[in-house]
Amino acid sequence: MKTKTKSKATTIAAALAAAGLLSGCAPDAWQNVKATGLNGFINQMTVDCAPLVVGSQVITANYTAPNYAIDLYDQWFDATSRLYYMKTTPQAYLNDIYNYFGDPRTQASAQCLVSKLPPAEQRPSAPSGRW
Repeated sequence: MKTKTKSKATTIAAALAAAGLLSGCAPDAWQNVKATGLNGFINQMTVDCAPLVVGSQVITANYTAPNYAIDLYDQWFDATSRLYYMKTTPQAYLNDIYNYFGDPRTQASAQCLVSKLPPAEQRPSAPSGRW
């Protein structure tokens, strides 16, 4: 009986830890099908800030990260989503991008992206619609 109770406690602890980690993510970090404003913004930035560089990747319209770059892209996408949905400030975004990636090309792309950010009153605080 002790093993069964211990296993259940471990499962509950793991579930709570995962929930805690996920709660810090941007509103559309895992599924952005309803994030048409954010997707449109990123697609436009691939033109306005070309080349939109994130680490070793050049982000293009409708970009899909290769397997070896998924973690890198997810980190950038989550930070950019938090910026777009006003969950972080432009300065905090630039600091986060610089600290995570550190290279000048990614920093220049992030600065371009911030300079083209629509005014706050033109951005939602979360994706529209239901997931």
